[in-house]
Amino acid sequence: MAGRLIIVGDSFCVLAGSQDPFLNWCQQTAKTLKRELLLCAGMGISQDWQWDQLIKLLPDITPDDRLLVVMTHLERKWYREDKPGYTHVHVANLPDEIGYETAEAVRQYVTHLQRPSLDLQHMAHRLGWLSAQAVRLKLDYVWVLQAFGPMWYVPQIASNWPDIYKILYLNDLPRLLVSEQNLYDDVQEREMIAGEDTNSVFKGVDARYNHMCRDNHTVLSQCVVQAITESLPISLTHQHWLTKRLHKNIWEQDTAFCNTQFDTNAITRRNDILKKHGDVARKAWKHSWFKSG
Repeated sequence: MAGRLIIVGDSFCVLAGSQDPFLNWCQQTAKTLKRELLLCAGMGISQDWQWDQLIKLLPDITPDDRLLVVMTHLERKWYREDKPGYTHVHVANLPDEIGYETAEAVRQYVTHLQRPSLDLQHMAHRLGWLSAQAVRLKLDYVWVLQAFGPMWYVPQIASNWPDIYKILYLNDLPRLLVSEQNLYDDVQEREMIAGEDTNSVFKGVDARYNHMCRDNHTVLSQCVVQAITESLPISLTHQHWLTKRLHKNIWEQDTAFCNTQFDTNAITRRNDILKKHGDVARKAWKHSWFKSG
């Protein structure tokens, strides 16, 4: 019997509700590979949380399993142990969720102490540890797919993964197959027409499954299946992505597309939230304290 497909991820991986028949790309991949799916993922989580899950999973991982880590944004931090999903300053109500004093400490850290060079160093250490564990467990490979590009929202610094991998000597870590593309830039944002982005279209409440249209779940699953089958890094250069379709007026102009490509329950939730709160993306907590000083 084939081993399991183990995926440790973030909001790009979280499954739909138990009553929702839609199979996301993780489930489609496991079904195609004829493997049981073991998924550890959460909304808004950090790499700290992901590696905590890996530590817990290690004793039961065998060489027959296939392990994929969808590495989340390296800017995020697991500030409160009991709130693993509140790791960044884009949450509108972050002080309400983690407490004002903790939130103020986060603000001070992000504006005065957090350094991209240290975030990259920590990520490199995590990957080195993962490589060592793969060797120790005699795994053929571990697949690593970046969820985001290497950019920092507060200081507005950005780079690209190929350069980062070269600088940090990450290309030749034993047993790791690391992708050069990322889900945010190469899938999520490419669904927008020119001049639009996720915030302008969804106003802070993404109604897609895992930040991508349904058709792109199938394409992503095909990319992952090919990579695992052929023992190659996951490439997102597939020719059949759904791209350049989403715009801010799509809700009124193409409801049929929305109802077939988005999560219809999330559409209803989005409408309720926007009716009550307005454009949530404009209310990210960081905006208020940047304005004040």
